Amino acid sequence: MTPAESQQRALADLEQLGGKPVLLREDAQLPNQARIHIASSAEPVHVLSYNPTARSELPYLVCFQCGLAERGLKSAPDERFNVASTTDTYRRVQKLVLEKKAVRQDMVATYSKMITDGLGIQLRSMPIGLRVDRVLYQMHPELHGLQKMAAEASMKENIGCLHPNVRDLAPDLFLNASVGMNAAFALGWSRLWGEDVHVVPYRLAGFLDLGERLLNCLDAIPDSPTHDRELVSAWAQALGVDDLYLIGPTGL
Repeated sequence: MTPAESQQRALADLEQLGGKPVLLREDAQLPNQARIHIASSAEPVHVLSYNPTARSELPYLVCFQCGLAERGLKSAPDERFNVASTTDTYRRVQKLVLEKKAVRQDMVATYSKMITDGLGIQLRSMPIGLRVDRVLYQMHPELHGLQKMAAEASMKENIGCLHPNVRDLAPDLFLNASVGMNAAFALGWSRLWGEDVHVVPYRLAGFLDLGERLLNCLDAIPDSPTHDRELVSAWAQALGVDDLYLIGPTGL
């Protein structure tokens, strides 16, 4: 099977599973490589958007996003979940930002919301994404090259969290949690590829042990979508942010 054929198969399988078509569209404003919005009563189609800068990896990105969507659709309604922030979450984070004394007073609320929502998205997506990538790596060797391109692009971007400017601004709790997940991401790929180069920055920064603990959670919890909420909750606990987010039901 070619990468293009894998892309078409993934789209067809998702359409069959959800009973609704998939709209594939280019979005130059997308902040990441790709994302998918699942169809709902108000949205008659699944919308899979991709950044034109990642067009060369499109077959892999489509397969990955369809894999994420399938995990959600295969879960029972009461197993589907979101990672949500609350008013109390933002209040607590603002206090941490103020204690850091590195953000202008008039930017504290905006910055606090940005890092809170950003970490919540990372917590919701990264452990499940690693599971989808493992399946794709095992089942679709034709995607290996594109998969590696996309993963290395993500890892290059993730290293930015270790920049001194970021470390000066971010509260330690948020910095450690985000970098810990990035370390797990790099470590997971390094094990698949048999390479060590991508984990070196995290080893030098002292985050590799945390990355390994997160991967241990990934390995210990069953792979079924039924356990995705359990996995995300385990990561939140390991990162020390389980009391900041509500990991609860969604209306999907």
